[in-house]
Parts: sequence; structure tokens; C-alpha cells
Amino acid sequence: MPTQISWPSRRVSPKPLLRLERLHPDGAPLGGSDFARAAALMSPELVTLIPPGTGGVRDYAEIMNRHIPGRILAPTADTPLSEYGSGSVMLNFSGYGYHPRGIPNWLVQRLTQLRTRGTQVGIFFHELFAVEPPWRSAFWLGPMQRRIAADLGSLSSYWLTNCNMAAHWLRAHSGPVPHRVLPVYSNVGEPATRPTQRADKIVVFGGPSIRAQVYRRLDAGFWRWTMEQGLAVHDIGPPICSNDYDRLRESQRIHAHGSLPPEQVSERLAEARFGLLCYPPHVVAKSGVFAAYSAHGVSTLLFADDYQAHDGLVPDHHYAAGYAGVSAGRLDPDRVGTAAFQWYQPHRVDAHAQAFRDLMRASP
Repeated sequence: MPTQISWPSRRVSPKPLLRLERLHPDGAPLGGSDFARAAALMSPELVTLIPPGTGGVRDYAEIMNRHIPGRILAPTADTPLSEYGSGSVMLNFSGYGYHPRGIPNWLVQRLTQLRTRGTQVGIFFHELFAVEPPWRSAFWLGPMQRRIAADLGSLSSYWLTNCNMAAHWLRAHSGPVPHRVLPVYSNVGEPATRPTQRADKIVVFGGPSIRAQVYRRLDAGFWRWTMEQGLAVHDIGPPICSNDYDRLRESQRIHAHGSLPPEQVSERLAEARFGLLCYPPHVVAKSGVFAAYSAHGVSTLLFADDYQAHDGLVPDHHYAAGYAGVSAGRLDPDRVGTAAFQWYQPHRVDAHAQAFRDLMRASP
């Protein structure tokens, strides 16, 4: 299963426990006074930290705030300690959100101050650090980014992350604290049942860079297949600044809808047969776009350089490895969409909310 939970006693166990709730650090059940303490920890004093600006991390936090109410704060290096409140703190971490080069040393310093005064600090690691080739500047910043991620993990009272690769790294580089592994949920709705009536539509959804990577992958064979099958490509998201994108719009190969409210994105995904995404399979569990497609039972055509099973996702079962399989008739898009929908169910929004509650109760 893609979700995992563990409470390590002395050292991190490679086989996490199946459940985590009502536990002392020594593994004993919580008593009455402990429940009172847990209730205090989950008081309205909870402050959720998010990066300044817009994006998927903010969307995630705002949705979670509806389930676990608190105050949302987008801190900078100049935000005084008093703004962090007197209760628990929940950090949504993505390094580049808090520093233009992904090295927010000030955040480590601030969390050190909070932990010194006894504040419970939970962290959702949306990203750990950049992995780039040597000719990219991020490659040389990698050691500093790794140090910050390790320091934050060591400071945390508990942590969550979205894929097993990140969890494996955190277990090796942070202290033995309660944690969970949960692929991200959809930021644009979660139908209770999989919509079955599908139109001949392909959706390309996400931010400009995510969608631009998709369009760079589409060759003449893809466009020929869409014409033969009568499939229309619907583009949802902010405009992409590129000549190739402009040519696609002008040629009417794509129907550009621009940015849409979440409920309208949900409506379009509910009727789409396919969704396109370019993303590495070993971390696709952290993709909000893949989560949105899966939550709506869309058959994702995933473009990548290598395909292997990760986080419970099997190529050509939970997603199509490119478009060759569906264009040749080897894959049934309805079965792929159904498998993705079923994979998604254990980590819906309410599952994340329950994980946070359990971890806050069980953590120092």
C-alpha cells in the first residue's frame, strides 16, 4: 500500500507499524491526562506555515485548514517569533518556497527557537531538495539543501511526506519520530464515486511549466492518433509563454480555457477520458496534477524516461506509460482510470486530516 505509518522506539524500523494513535513515546496507551494534553495540542492555537505566494502547497494547506482549523501564516525571515503563536505549529515545507535558491537557513533557526521553548512542530515535506545535473546551479546547492532538510527533520515532533523515496531519506537523516507517508490529495475536488460517462476529451492541467513539458513530449504520432480517434485536447491553466504553445492555440489543436475555479476543473476532469502529465514515476505520488486525475478516475498518459513501480503505482495499470499502449488498443483507458481511482482512495483529504490528528496526539 502507498500509505505507511510508524512509531520508532530507539531506531527507525524499515517496517512501520500499521497504525499510530493513542501512544506514548514508549508505545503504551494514552491515559486520561494524556488525552487532555492531546486536546490542548490540537487547540485553535495551531498555526500552519506556508510559503508566501500561490501554488499547490498553499492549496494543500488551505484545504487541510478546513478540516483542522487554525491560523495560516506565510512567514519570512523578518516575521517575529510572536507571530508563530503559543500553540502547535505545522510547517508545509518546500525549500524554494521560503528562499529563492532553496536554502532557507532562517527557517531552521526559527524552528530551533520554537522547539527550545517546547512548541510541538509538525512538518509536511512536500519537497526535500533539488536533484539536478552538474551544469545546473541547483546541483551545487544540493548539499546545503540536504542539510536544511535533515536539520528540519531532526527538529520535527512528527513529519509526513508524499512518497516512499522521500520517506526513506528522512528516516535515514532525521530523528526517530512518528511519521506517515501519504501521496498528496487532489486540490480540485474528490468525487465520491468514479464518473463513468466519458467524452472524447484529453485534459492537460497544471501550471505553465508542467504543461509546457507535456507539449514538448507530443510528437506527430500523438496528434495523428487524436485526429483518428476524434479526441479534443483541453488545456487548463495559466498561459504558457512559448511560441510552440501559441502555434498550438492558433492551429486549434488545443482548446485553451485558462485558469479555472476548482469546481470547474473538477467538472472537466469528471468527463475527460485522458489526462496528460510529464513526471518521473518514482515521485509522481507527490504530483497534485496526478492526484487530480486519479481522484476523478481519469486515465493518465504519463510521459517519462523510465517506468517502474513506485508507491503502489504500476505502469500500464494505474497509468499508461505514454500513449503507445492506448493508441494501439493494448490498454483499456476505463480500466486504467478505475485502477487510479481505487489507488487514490486511501489518501483522500480526510485520511490526511486523520493522520495529522493522530500524529499530533502521539508526538512530544
